[in-house]
Amino acid sequence: MRLFAAVLPPDAVVAELAAAASGLRALPGADALRWAPRDSWHFTLAFMAEVPQETVPDLTARLARAAHRTPPFPLALRGGGRFGERVLWAGVAG
Repeated sequence: MRLFAAVLPPDAVVAELAAAASGLRALPGADALRWAPRDSWHFTLAFMAEVPQETVPDLTARLARAAHRTPPFPLALRGGGRFGERVLWAGVAG
C-alpha cells in the first residue's frame, strides 16, 4: 500500500488556490493535466512508499497522536510547478 502523510488546507485556502488555478485551465495543454477534485487537495508532508497493510493501524494511531500534539502553524502559498506531464503542485512557506 502506497501511503503519504498530509495536511488538509482550510476552505479559504482551497478557494484561494482554486481561483489562482482557474486561469491555468485555459492554457495550451491544460486538458492533458489530471485535475483533481478540490476536496482531495492537500499538502503532502511525507511519502512512505510501500507500507505493509498490517502496519497501517499502528501507523495511523501514531500519526494521529503526533497531529494532536502539534499546534496549528501558519503557511503561505509560494510558487508551484508540475510533476511529470500531468500533476500540478503548489508550494508553501512558513
